[in-house]
Amino acid sequence: MKHHFVKTENHHLLAAAIAFMEERGSLSAPLCLIHGDPGVGKTRNICNYGAENSAVLIKGHVGMNLDGVVWGISKQLGVKHRKNRSEELEDQIAALRSLGTPMIFDEAQFGLSMRWKKIESAGIEYVRHLGEMARISVLLACHNSEVARFSDSAHIRTRISHRVELHGANEADTERFVQELADVTIGEGVGALVYKQTGGKYRLIENAISTLERIAKVKQCNRIELADVSNMTLVVDHEDGLIQKIAPTAKKSLGSK
Repeated sequence: MKHHFVKTENHHLLAAAIAFMEERGSLSAPLCLIHGDPGVGKTRNICNYGAENSAVLIKGHVGMNLDGVVWGISKQLGVKHRKNRSEELEDQIAALRSLGTPMIFDEAQFGLSMRWKKIESAGIEYVRHLGEMARISVLLACHNSEVARFSDSAHIRTRISHRVELHGANEADTERFVQELADVTIGEGVGALVYKQTGGKYRLIENAISTLERIAKVKQCNRIELADVSNMTLVVDHEDGLIQKIAPTAKKSLGSK
């Protein structure tokens, strides 16, 4: 299976959001919130944009602190990491102004968990300040379940100029994914079958493509037609199975109290 970036509807949504940010009026509101359910392609899209535009990309993680954010930004910008944080900040601002592209904070909810010198949400406040001073946009990516947390601080929520929700693949996106990434030729109607079985979840689509390739190998052919797979299960959505099993258990526990 090929692994190049495929331009789906989410790519166009992200491009429109970035265009909006570039034309915004208030430079003191540099934040753009990009959110979606797990697996809809947030990281895939922002990393592709970042690579094409030499943008600074920060990847949030459990236990991340402000020093980690500052060090990561300096490393990507080629700025010397200094003991004097104010000097390092000025160097970062100058480098970002020269670069002129948005800064990206993936899994940005981890920037809300930081506290530094009595400053809540220190990671988000730091990149917000950088964006404002460098006059660039800052793209914050998170899961839908984390969106409400960005409204807890008025200082942060009033700096969000735009927000966009990315979605799972529609049928056309799924067809494009299958046609572009499969190492075998895919016949008409197969993409629709993949969409029906995956619900547009990109990770499942990729697994379905691998199944199609294995079927082609077994059949010793270079093309898969709908008739070859119409009665087959190409992929199993274990997430749905987990939800269905957990929900009844939860209801039973509540009823027994």
